Amino acid sequence: MVGEDRPRAVLGIDVGRGKTTGVLLAEDGRILARTAVEHPPQRTRPGHAEQDPETIWSAFRSVVVRLKSSVEVDLRGLAFAGEAGGLVFLDRAGRPVRPAILGGDRRAEPEAKELVQRLEAERLYAATGRRAGPCLPAAKILWLAANAPEDAQRVAKLLMPKDYLLFRLTGEYATDASDASVSGLFGIAERAWSDAVLAALGLASELLPEVFECGDVAGRVSVAGAAETGLPEGLPVVAGGSELACAALAAGLASGRGGLAWLEPGAGILLRTERPPRSIEEPFEAACDATGGWHVLAVLPLPISPLRWLAEEVAPEWAAAARAAGAEPEEALLGEAASAPAGAGDLFYLPAVDGSGSGRPAARAAWVGLAPGHGRPALARSMIEGLGHALAERLERSRAVLLAPEELLLAGRAATSEVWRPILAAQLGLPIRPLEHGLEPARGAAMLAGIGTGLFRDPREAVARAAQPVAAPIPVDGAMAAFYAAARARWRRAITALAALAD
Repeated sequence: MVGEDRPRAVLGIDVGRGKTTGVLLAEDGRILARTAVEHPPQRTRPGHAEQDPETIWSAFRSVVVRLKSSVEVDLRGLAFAGEAGGLVFLDRAGRPVRPAILGGDRRAEPEAKELVQRLEAERLYAATGRRAGPCLPAAKILWLAANAPEDAQRVAKLLMPKDYLLFRLTGEYATDASDASVSGLFGIAERAWSDAVLAALGLASELLPEVFECGDVAGRVSVAGAAETGLPEGLPVVAGGSELACAALAAGLASGRGGLAWLEPGAGILLRTERPPRSIEEPFEAACDATGGWHVLAVLPLPISPLRWLAEEVAPEWAAAARAAGAEPEEALLGEAASAPAGAGDLFYLPAVDGSGSGRPAARAAWVGLAPGHGRPALARSMIEGLGHALAERLERSRAVLLAPEELLLAGRAATSEVWRPILAAQLGLPIRPLEHGLEPARGAAMLAGIGTGLFRDPREAVARAAQPVAAPIPVDGAMAAFYAAARARWRRAITALAALAD
């Protein structure tokens, strides 16, 4: 990867859920090479998601080998992005005590309640910007102590999965502010571990790694790390960031105000601010971003892809026929949705998400207003409208404490659908700028590596050179916006009633 006449480049690695992706980013912003290695999580029980840390390390080594063989570069450094919320438990020798518990693992439901008992929910949020839940690392730590006390006694250090790779490469116990800020143990305003939270949970600060800003060098490739990976000894390793923080940077959110939404797969909205957010009500949470600012975000925790469910479970024969004809069933559904009228003939889809506008959980999805004339196009149209209403509710509620951005970046299937984009722009009341290739956390990690090693002067230059392509804005149609504002008022009443049934 070195040579005088070879392009200077940095390596970005994304340790995602079930897949590790790597990119080589040149200093002029070009992606020189990209590869990925899959490593599906182990699901030993319902709600559990684990991974042998050695599997993650092996996947990273394979990614490095593939990238090295694909292009010759003058490599200046690397950084990691990673799924937030996971934990690797290490003993005093730096060996894993047990399989890593991944970010989406939900086993710690009782411990999330215990967390609230030990530290009131509002105190937890005021200190950390997080809400108690089973995916929170703080709850997973309590789970280990209650359910595997012998393992818990052996734990000497807690790391996020991506930070385990940094440790194996450098020998340093380090993390970054964005990943630390989603742990439930981190002071969101101070950008440091919270002594108050650690005391309430009986945790020693020595268990936790040193925290760096995302663009700071956290270590250098050691002799052992070089021998195992083929990377140059002494190569700078930049702290990196959470997948979402890195994806936001790759999308161009590096300074000032801005917003990013994503819809299918998953759904959520993120707003950037230069000051630590305070007094934000549910369902919002806060996190540190990759460039010294903060994110206010609300995620719609969809248990599955609604469009995929509609295609595969409600119309499996139709979905099989669509695939046989060379079409993806979800895209075919969006095509059918275009033939249904706005409002889908007074049919409302209420997604099964946590607090979608009502502030209370809706345990089941529902359609309200089904009539004999409603077919598959109306079901599909009402589904994308219902998801858009849920996202618009979150954006509207954010305006109580934050200035709305002038436009929103958009990722996911909604960003690529000519049917869905104008509907969503009207529902949100903001122009949207579709990201052409979805969220790219590995690119964002590479940009951080460039910042930390001086390939880019600062985040602004990194964005100017290397941010991912963004399509032209989709404007707001005034008539459509008025129609959907009225429809959302009715949708809100319906979903509030549905939430009451779940109480």
